[in-house]
Amino acid sequence: MIVCEPVPSSCSGFGNLRAVPGPQDGVFAAAVPRWLAGLGTMHEVVRQELVTRQLRYHLLPAEADPPLRVVDLGCGQGTQALRLAAAGYQVTGVDTSAELLQHARRTTATVPEAVRQRLRWEHADLFDFAAGHSAQWDVVCCHGVVMYLPSLPPAINAVVTLARPGGLVSVLSHNQAGIAMRAGMARRWHETLAGFDADHYTNRLGVTDARADRPEAVQAALHTAGADTLAWYGVRLFTDPSATIDESADDLDTLLAAEEQAGRRDPYRRLAALTHTLAKRRPL
Repeated sequence: MIVCEPVPSSCSGFGNLRAVPGPQDGVFAAAVPRWLAGLGTMHEVVRQELVTRQLRYHLLPAEADPPLRVVDLGCGQGTQALRLAAAGYQVTGVDTSAELLQHARRTTATVPEAVRQRLRWEHADLFDFAAGHSAQWDVVCCHGVVMYLPSLPPAINAVVTLARPGGLVSVLSHNQAGIAMRAGMARRWHETLAGFDADHYTNRLGVTDARADRPEAVQAALHTAGADTLAWYGVRLFTDPSATIDESADDLDTLLAAEEQAGRRDPYRRLAALTHTLAKRRPL
């Protein structure tokens, strides 16, 4: 059992940017308009803030010499990439969606020049990018991508390949237990019954046959690929069925604190919609 150490609570994260990153695979292309229309919804705000907090706890300081290099695979509109660059990291955002990258570049034009200098964007496929950039990165983020790929192990292997020995790997995947949990919280009882044994689902964006993996399966795939799990978290339990933000600023802070605690504790994290796994690549 992984025991997660305390994480400082703060709603500020790496900044106040609330755009969301998007998956890379071609099956996601048709869902891009819905993705963009859903920016700022409750489940995305919670997801982004929790991932920021959980990632921040495991990151080395940005003030290294040379600066630490981060690649964000499936960066989409660039929330995490922009937050990391604002914190001082050298960040490359990679995505197969030209439309989402265009949004990321537009947002980049609004941030301070020092942050812009630490950012670059690439239009590329996960596997093609991994083949040409192996073992180059101090931090490899792959958030919300692997569930759209046909098989977990090859995707995880490509992600780990990009990390240097000792580098940090951050993977956000859909949690298998979350299929029945989400349907049950929304009172969709037929879907709930089917969801107990399901490992594929149709998501909010209308993408069919997306995959959900058990946390242990993600950790096993990381281990086989050469990375040892440091910690894993649940992301979005209580707010998963919610669509709009009704809370005041103070209520939102409290809600995020509750979600953060749920993401760190059993049995709650095992029922969350998403699993966030942090690992370190072993020596080659």
